[in-house]
Amino acid sequence: MSAHEILQRMERLQAARAEAIAPLAQIQDERADLLRRLAALDEPYGKAYADAEVAGWSPQELTEIGIDEPVRRPKGRPRTRKAVAKRSTDAAPVATIPAQETAVDVPLVDAGGQAG
Repeated sequence: MSAHEILQRMERLQAARAEAIAPLAQIQDERADLLRRLAALDEPYGKAYADAEVAGWSPQELTEIGIDEPVRRPKGRPRTRKAVAKRSTDAAPVATIPAQETAVDVPLVDAGGQAG
């Protein structure tokens, strides 16, 4: 086989490989555009999701009805259910009793009321 034939074969192979790149490059452009558009929706989606949580929807309920948890949440919004539940509870605050530092002898009382 001559050098000329080898080069022709190589050019045919390269041409076939180059043809495969054209659709790939086109799809790459479309994909990049879709990813940019999706990224632009992340913030408003996160805000709408957080607004739904503030309105009383739990992440589990949202998932059950087909709503996906957002990739990004807006700044200043709670990431956990605890923060949302804490805000929406109308219960009275719970008092904490401080621990005693000294031991105190307290007589034990049995069920009959007898100290023992």
